[in-house]
Amino acid sequence: MRRIRRQTISLAAAVMLPLLILTGLQLYDGVNTRRLELEALSRARAGEIMRLVDAQVMAEVRLGRVLSLADSIKQDDAARAHGRAREFREAAGSWRTVRLSDPHAGLELFDLRRPASAQPRAAGPDVAALGRKPFTAMVVEGVVRDAGAHGIALHMPILRDGQLRYILTVELDPRAFHNIAAPRYPAETVVAAVVDRSGRFISRSLRYEATVGHPGSAQLREAVLRGGEGFYRNVTLEGVPTYTGYVTSPLTGWSTHVAVSSSPFEAARYWSMAIWVVVVLGCLALSGLMIGLTLRDMDQVRREDEGLRQAQKMEALGHLTGGIAHDFNNLLTAIIGSLDLVLRRAPAEDPNRRYLEGALDAAQRGAKLTSRLLAFSRTQKLGVEPVDIAATLDGMSELLDQSLGPGVAIRVQVAPEARWVSTDRNQLELALLNLAVNARDAMPEGGRLTFTGALVDHRRAGKATPRVVLAVSDTGQGMTSEVLHQAFDPFFTTKAVSKGTGLGLAQVYAFARQCGGEVKIHSEVGKGTRVELILPAASEVASAPAIAAPEPVLADGRRILVLDDDESVRQVLVENLRARGYVVFQAANGEDALNALADIDPDLFVLDFLMPGLNGAEVARRARQMRPHQKLLVVSGHLDSVALEGAIEGVAILQKPFDGPTLALRVAEVLKGTGA
Repeated sequence: MRRIRRQTISLAAAVMLPLLILTGLQLYDGVNTRRLELEALSRARAGEIMRLVDAQVMAEVRLGRVLSLADSIKQDDAARAHGRAREFREAAGSWRTVRLSDPHAGLELFDLRRPASAQPRAAGPDVAALGRKPFTAMVVEGVVRDAGAHGIALHMPILRDGQLRYILTVELDPRAFHNIAAPRYPAETVVAAVVDRSGRFISRSLRYEATVGHPGSAQLREAVLRGGEGFYRNVTLEGVPTYTGYVTSPLTGWSTHVAVSSSPFEAARYWSMAIWVVVVLGCLALSGLMIGLTLRDMDQVRREDEGLRQAQKMEALGHLTGGIAHDFNNLLTAIIGSLDLVLRRAPAEDPNRRYLEGALDAAQRGAKLTSRLLAFSRTQKLGVEPVDIAATLDGMSELLDQSLGPGVAIRVQVAPEARWVSTDRNQLELALLNLAVNARDAMPEGGRLTFTGALVDHRRAGKATPRVVLAVSDTGQGMTSEVLHQAFDPFFTTKAVSKGTGLGLAQVYAFARQCGGEVKIHSEVGKGTRVELILPAASEVASAPAIAAPEPVLADGRRILVLDDDESVRQVLVENLRARGYVVFQAANGEDALNALADIDPDLFVLDFLMPGLNGAEVARRARQMRPHQKLLVVSGHLDSVALEGAIEGVAILQKPFDGPTLALRVAEVLKGTGA
C-alpha cells in the first residue's frame, strides 16, 4: 500500500514538476512580452509627441525665415527691421523677442525688448561663438533663463553672396511647445516630458511651472546623452520608480520621455519567485490565475477591437451621409422650390392647395430630419441663440412619443424663469433625444421620464452667473459606480454589439462644453438616473424670439447669374428669382459661368458648392479675381458648415433645401450688403 502511495506521489511530482517549469517559463515569457509591448508603446507615444514638437519647431523656423528675407534686413535698415520683427512677434504669439546681430562687428543691432532707437550693444556669447565657425544652417538652442523668464533660442544665418552677414535670433516661449505636447500626454502614464539636449525640461505633465528649465533625473540625462531611442529604468523627481521610453529628434536633438509605473514589472517578478518556492500548490494557483488573466486580457482586446470597428463604422457613415445629403438636399430643394412656385400661382380657393401645402410641409420636415441626422456625424458650427426649452420640448413631443414607445410616460416641468437658454437649438434637440433614448433603454419594462428646468446661480471665479439646470430623470435600472465613471467616454457602452455606439453621452458632454455649460450625472442602481444639462441662461433682452421680416421686393431689374450643375435645382432657382422680378442668367458648369461673368456683369452671383469639374470654392476665387467686389451667394446641400466656411471665405451661404421666400430674403440681404 505504501509503495503504491509513494508511486502515486512520485507520479504526481513527476507530472507537476514539468508543469511548474512550463508555467514558470510561460510566465517569464509573458512578463518579457508585456515589457516589450509597454516599451514599444512608450516609444511610439514618445515618437508621436516628438513629431508634434518638431512640426511646431519647423513652423517657427519657417516664420523666422520669412522675416529674414524682409527688405529692411536686405537694405541694412535696422530701424525698419525692428518694426517688421515686432509685427512678426505679434502675429506669432509664441515669440518672446527677436534679436538681429552682426557677428563680424560683434554687435547686437536690435532686441525687441529695447526701443528701436536704442544704440547697438555688444553681442552675446552665443552669437560670438556662432560667428567663429561656419554657420550656414539653423541652430536650435535649449531652455535658458533670460530677463527673468525661460526661453528657447532659434539662430538663423542671413547670408550675402554665400557669406554670413547677420544672425537672426528668435527667442520662443517654452509654453508654445508645452501647449502642443500636453494634450497628447497619455493619461495612464506616471509622467511625460519634452527635454532639450542638456536634459532640461521644455514641457512636463507634472508641475510644469515649477520644473520648466530645470534638469531631469540622472537616468534621464544619461538617456539624453545616448540619443536615438530606447527604454530605461528611472526614478522621477517625485520619487516614483518608472520604466521610460524615449525618442530623440534628429532635427533639434530634443527628446520626449513617456514613463509608466514599474509596479507591473516588479509584481510579475515577485510572482515568478513565489512559484519556484511554492512548488505544487503555487503551480496550481498560478495556473488558474494566469488562465483568468489571459481570458480577461482576451476579453479586453476583443472589446477594444469592437470599439475600433464601431469608430471606423461611424467615420465611414459620416463620409457616406455627407455625400448622400448633398444629392438628397438637391432633390428637396427642387421639390420645395417647385411646390412653392405652384402655391404662389394657385388661387386661394383652389381645392388642391391643401394637398400642395401638405406636400410642402412633408418636404420641409424631411429637410429638418436630414439636418438632425447629419448633425451627429458631421462637424457643425454651433448657432448659439436664445432657445425656449419648454417650446423645444413641446415641439419634440411627437418625436419623443415615437422614439420611446407607449410604455414610457413623459412629464415636463419647466419653471417660467428657466425657459430661455443660450444654446444651439438643433444640438439641444439631439442631446435631449439621446438622453431620452438612453432612459428608454434603462427602463425595459416601462417607466416615467421627467424633463425639468430650474434657474440657479452658478459660481465661477467668485462670480455668480445665471444658469439653467435642464434635468432628464428616469425611473430605470441606474448605473454602477464603474459605469458612471466611464459614462462620458466615447464608444463606452453597456449595450450589446450593434445595439449602441457609445457616442450618445459623449455628444451630450461635448455639446454642453461647447455651449459654455457642463453636464452632470446622478445615478444609483435600482433607483434611476438623473442627467443635468447646465446651460447659460439667455438674457431678458435676447429672450424674445425674433420676428421674421416680410419678404422684401428689391428686384428692380437687377441681374443675377445662377450656377448649379443640377438642372432641376437650377430651374427652381431661376424661376423663383424671375417670379420676383430679377433678370436671371444661368450656367450649368463653372467654366460657362466664368465665361459669362464678364459679359453679364451681374449684381449677384449665386452658385452651388459641390459640382463636378470646378467646385464652388474654385469658381468663387476666380470670380473674385475677375471682379474683386462681386457679391456672391453660395447655396449648398453640404451640411458640414465648418468645412464649407473654411473653403470659401467672406461669402454669404444659404443651406439647401429652402423655399422661395427664404431664397428671396437671403438674396435681398446680400444685395443690401447685410448678409455676408
